[in-house]
Amino acid sequence: MKKNIQIFSILTILITGLIGCSAMQNDKEVYKGEKLNIAVVGKIPEINEKESTINFKKLSLKDIKKIDLKSYDAVIITKPYLSKAANKKYKDTYLNGQIPFFFVESKGSILPFVDNSLTYKQYADRVNDTQSYIVGVLGNPNGDNYNTWQYDYAIKNDKFDRTDVKDIYSRVFKTVEKVKKEKRS
Repeated sequence: MKKNIQIFSILTILITGLIGCSAMQNDKEVYKGEKLNIAVVGKIPEINEKESTINFKKLSLKDIKKIDLKSYDAVIITKPYLSKAANKKYKDTYLNGQIPFFFVESKGSILPFVDNSLTYKQYADRVNDTQSYIVGVLGNPNGDNYNTWQYDYAIKNDKFDRTDVKDIYSRVFKTVEKVKKEKRS
């Protein structure tokens, strides 16, 4: 009987912890930092933040190769452009750009954008990343390494909630600000 009570207590703690984690992932985040200038290839996302905080500028994919990196804090490439954005002619831009590049709904994670041994579709078929909404990469022009980020969908009722992604963008903006501050120091 005592063992059953201990097991029940442990299960109660675990379940409470899981509910707490799930609730924490659903809290709405809003970026309140310094103003960011972000280039977007594709549709401008709907976000929680005000225009005075986040300034989006639409660019074509062709413009990525000649982008003025001092004018932007990051680049977001949306889902309809991922296959073309995985072309090897853009790889050096992503890995030497000195600003983060984020890819929305990439089923191939960041692999198609940093390694050109397979096509976007081949990576998407192999990786099939369905839990991440946005992945990002920041290259190092002085070496072969790079930083990556992965922003997953929130979890509601033990399932991925793909209905509201505004808080994911808020987390991306916090990362962009952190990178921007690190570059200054």
